[in-house]
Amino acid sequence: MSNTVVIPYKPQPRQQVFHQAEADEILYGGAAGGGKSEGTIFDALKYAMQYPGSRQVIFRRTFPDLQRSIINRTLKVYPKELGKYNTSSHEWTFINGSVIELAYWDNDSNYMNYQGAEYDVIRWEELTQFEEAWYKYMLSRCRGSNGYPKSVRSTTNPGGLGHTWVKKRFVSLGPPETLYHVPETDDDGNQLYWPEGVPGRKAGDPIIRSRMFIPANVFDNQSLLQEDPGYLARLMALSDVERKQLLEGDWDVFAGQYFGEFSRSIHVVKPFDIPRDWKRYRALDEGYTDPFVCLWIALAPDGTGYLYRELSQSKLLTSEQVELVRLNTPVKERFEYNVADTSFWNKAKTENITPAEIFAQKDVPLIQAKKERVNGWKRLREWLKVYDAIDHVTGQSYKTAKLKIFDTCVKAIEAIPAMMHDERKVEDVAAHSLDHIPDALRYWVMSQPTPAKGEEAWGANPESLPNRSGDFDEDDDDDMPDVQGFW
Repeated sequence: MSNTVVIPYKPQPRQQVFHQAEADEILYGGAAGGGKSEGTIFDALKYAMQYPGSRQVIFRRTFPDLQRSIINRTLKVYPKELGKYNTSSHEWTFINGSVIELAYWDNDSNYMNYQGAEYDVIRWEELTQFEEAWYKYMLSRCRGSNGYPKSVRSTTNPGGLGHTWVKKRFVSLGPPETLYHVPETDDDGNQLYWPEGVPGRKAGDPIIRSRMFIPANVFDNQSLLQEDPGYLARLMALSDVERKQLLEGDWDVFAGQYFGEFSRSIHVVKPFDIPRDWKRYRALDEGYTDPFVCLWIALAPDGTGYLYRELSQSKLLTSEQVELVRLNTPVKERFEYNVADTSFWNKAKTENITPAEIFAQKDVPLIQAKKERVNGWKRLREWLKVYDAIDHVTGQSYKTAKLKIFDTCVKAIEAIPAMMHDERKVEDVAAHSLDHIPDALRYWVMSQPTPAKGEEAWGANPESLPNRSGDFDEDDDDDMPDVQGFW
């Protein structure tokens, strides 16, 4: 009687790249139909059989998703000669002692489920559906003293609440299928270094992790196209945004994006010296655990606003906030007003003074923002709206908008296109970890008239600005079966 078990899987070329890739963190996918889930399921099985006693976890955002895409599929394709599935714990336990746990993570309370947990490999299916904080926490659970290779291996399509952080962590690093060695930082962007007492590591050396993005789309899954050629036609029939996202794997657009008007080529400009006679403003959003935000905005004579400096930092006391605002403001700059979140006027339980009063004592007087959310977002869209204009110097037509952002304001450039529609109130922006800078911008635009549209004067196109001097500061065992079919 044969003791051979055949694995019912023949990887496609892109799946093969995924299986062979070696990095601390790997992201596979980028479009629909690339064989992502199938790749994950068999990649996990291969690891389980290769490393006896290993432990892995595969996450989906909800249990119905987990049931449909992972549980049902593993029950169909995992050979029963190799392991058993426990329907209560949702775990596969294999004859060599390895375990694959199938789990879902749908809210912050799930942290409690993994205190003290250890996994050799952590796998996230549809990574953009998860919060960055959940992903980062589980990095600490990827550990063990068995000497097996440890990694976090994820799959996804573009879109979802985590689109921005996933894109930044993997896609924006550079060309795909490249191994990148990325310095680890804390929440404030400070470099992390190895402490004393870590075997094999020199104290004071920077902590580096490796990452890789492996793109795949439906054309990389020829078996799917052969079995269901109509799937490609259905993808092509999607709306423009969904087609770019799911067929082309375009990371610059995604379904549910609130500020679809935002275009880096139009709204982001190189810094220039701001003329002294332009009006200037500051917009502030309060926070401690959430970041405190201050934005510096200049208004050109033609009505174009320029966000030219930004400050976004967590865990600052009010006294530290105002001090940083002053330190980041050259003494020559004068402001029409400083518009701020109404929470600056809330008194602390232990103090009989408001943050607004502390700011005023330091010569940064604040005025209260109008906090109408829906109207505020509509007003911000007016400022971001792209329209055609004529450069009066060159006579050429170009596309522009009434709000521009200096390319040094990297956090604003990341945050604005990351905002998504609220599912329950579609005219509003959904809560997002990056929404504090857009909030501050909303306060400022609500303090201004609705921008006029039409032909532009010289100020709209930075390339046609006159060469004036300004005051902008740029420094800112033998019984084991013979398993066949693994690649």
